[in-house]
Amino acid sequence: MSLETIGISLGGGPFIPWQDVAINISTEEAVRTATVRGHLPEGMSPPWPDSKATLSASGDLLLTGYVRDLRADQGESDWSAEISLVSRTVDAVEASIKHSTGLAKNKDLKGIAEEFDSSGVGVEVVGTYDKIERHQVEPGESLFSTLEPLARSAGAIIHDTPQGKLRIVKRPDAAHAGGLAAGVNIIRATAEFSGQGRFDPVLVRGQQSRGEGAQALRPEAEASDPSVGRFRPKIIVLDNEATVANLKKATEWHMRVAAGLAVSATVTVSGWRDAGGTIWTPNRLVYVRHPRIFLDQMMGIKSVSLTQETGSGGSGTRATLALVDPRALGGSSSGARSGSGWSAPEPSAEYRAE
Repeated sequence: MSLETIGISLGGGPFIPWQDVAINISTEEAVRTATVRGHLPEGMSPPWPDSKATLSASGDLLLTGYVRDLRADQGESDWSAEISLVSRTVDAVEASIKHSTGLAKNKDLKGIAEEFDSSGVGVEVVGTYDKIERHQVEPGESLFSTLEPLARSAGAIIHDTPQGKLRIVKRPDAAHAGGLAAGVNIIRATAEFSGQGRFDPVLVRGQQSRGEGAQALRPEAEASDPSVGRFRPKIIVLDNEATVANLKKATEWHMRVAAGLAVSATVTVSGWRDAGGTIWTPNRLVYVRHPRIFLDQMMGIKSVSLTQETGSGGSGTRATLALVDPRALGGSSSGARSGSGWSAPEPSAEYRAE
């Protein structure tokens, strides 16, 4: 597998003397990171923390952000540096919202995100979301921390883009071309099956801001997972308005994600790209066939670690994909051909008010 042509710009200029590169991107993280190692020629000024940075692979942008850390090391014969990079979204995660009132009224998730994006990070919202009558920011809260519970209640995830923006999405994106198969393009594969995080039944409860009686004060939705095989209840308090739709959606989302995360696989492949030339990307789907880990179905990519080592003894260009059942990313199960450990029922929540 040929090496990727890595383009790194630090502090407004190209960074030439890199040797090893590692990039980590995940649906569970709103900030992608990268580490660059290289030997610096004498007299070269290093890139200092908070300098602007971009990283691309053979022309495809992978990260837009800043230098996070610089570690300089003077050895016996050379001067090397390890430089870590972070996405622009780091400001959405770490910096506080600065807003005159901290209050948004009658806005959907996109409107709330735009209202409180005081750092100018930018937010891409895919899909439609119900309007929220009133949302109040807690003092000192970051944009991510105010959006995350709202997204979770709506059955959505938040991650970042190569351009350094937040992205909110309910479903996996398109499938990668070509798939992955034992003996073809998989170097190593592992699978893990767990009962952790799965419950039966799951009940989501909450309250409505207006009204009286059971429907406003004691509404709940319940869903079952018969594959758990025993009474193992879990009660969850809804973070936002406890409407019928919100309760049912949150209950089904929790059951679906729990079932998806209970079975996972990690696959290492040569190169960073699928059969169509697209870089392996989180929140996309990929078909995986590997009988030794009982897997023959479409999977969702939860996270990707891209590494390229050009030094002596390096492993070359590899991608390690953390894979989950598509339900963990809001998709549907497709495990009919896999071993029984990959199967679970699709949840259907029932609403009631007592």
